[in-house]
Amino acid sequence: MLLRIISTFWIIAKLISINLWLDDRLYPLVPLFEYTETIPSIVHTLLFYSSITVLFSVLLFPKNIKLIILLLLLELSSCILDVTRWQPWEYQYIFILLIFILNRNNSRVIYNALIFILASIYIYSGFHKVNGGFLYTIWEQMMLRNFMGISNKTIIDNKLHYVGLILPVIEILSGFGLLFLKNKRTPALVLITMHLFILLFIGPLGINHNMVVWPWNVAMIALLYILFIKNSTLEYSLKTITKKWNLIVLLFWGILPAFSFIGYWEHYLSSSLYSGNTVNMSICFKDKEDAKLFEPYLSNKDRYNVCNGESRLSLLHWAYTEMRVTPYPEVWYYKRFKEQYIKQYGKDKVRFIRYCYPYKELKEVE
Repeated sequence: MLLRIISTFWIIAKLISINLWLDDRLYPLVPLFEYTETIPSIVHTLLFYSSITVLFSVLLFPKNIKLIILLLLLELSSCILDVTRWQPWEYQYIFILLIFILNRNNSRVIYNALIFILASIYIYSGFHKVNGGFLYTIWEQMMLRNFMGISNKTIIDNKLHYVGLILPVIEILSGFGLLFLKNKRTPALVLITMHLFILLFIGPLGINHNMVVWPWNVAMIALLYILFIKNSTLEYSLKTITKKWNLIVLLFWGILPAFSFIGYWEHYLSSSLYSGNTVNMSICFKDKEDAKLFEPYLSNKDRYNVCNGESRLSLLHWAYTEMRVTPYPEVWYYKRFKEQYIKQYGKDKVRFIRYCYPYKELKEVE
């Protein structure tokens, strides 16, 4: 049942973001290794359609371990060819496959490892939101103003700015509740309510934003229901993920994400979801003629004066418009992206500027 749920919503996410998985696009591929740059276009296409085919096969035969291993290899291969494919939902689904492979004869350990991953997502996601970027960008701009239609005056007069901290606190406490409370049904219901609100907030009835994470939110609701409400008597033991190969789960979901707060681990691999403080990059064109190729993706506004009046191509807007995903928000990725862009389009009269909240310090990508 669990693999069928994952496969269903994984298929939907990959179809929504189909341009991410193919290389017939303007947005450059950003391969993990230089030697994969020359891999022909057909390989990306074959990997994508093979993955979709195997996902449908897993829907029909979820107990076939060979299919699960094949799917894992296909996804890893595809992600090596383009780091932009390292989306949080892709990372989570890949690890779920690994859990089923490592514990194919032990459903109890599978359930315990999944519980740990879900708890880790909520705990670290909550902690990443405790910052001014989340309060200003996500809470104030997106939620209060764009979604609820609350004016800036009302926000200031009623001191609503810091009220947004309630959201990450609820997320963190609920995550710990999944780990340590005997009655896990209560935090699960709180989190299901949270996901329903998120779907209302970013869905077609709300601000209609970031469509690719809609199926992920539905998948999380389904996982929470099955793990904590339908199977409410399931016993959880942290010891199960401290043995043998399951230590990988503890390492990548329990320990390494903590290092993301001091810059020693990746944000997207640490459940930094809608945190509002990740690094962004824009390309500034001195010559408007050079920008014409990217006209559908150019930003109409430059609120933080990133490009000083020059034509501006926000990577965030470009990636989302063309591929329905966001760029991988790490400085090393932007450096690699710059290299690929120059190889593909040249470097004359363009600047690559990175920035993050509070948008006071702009740095050129070297």
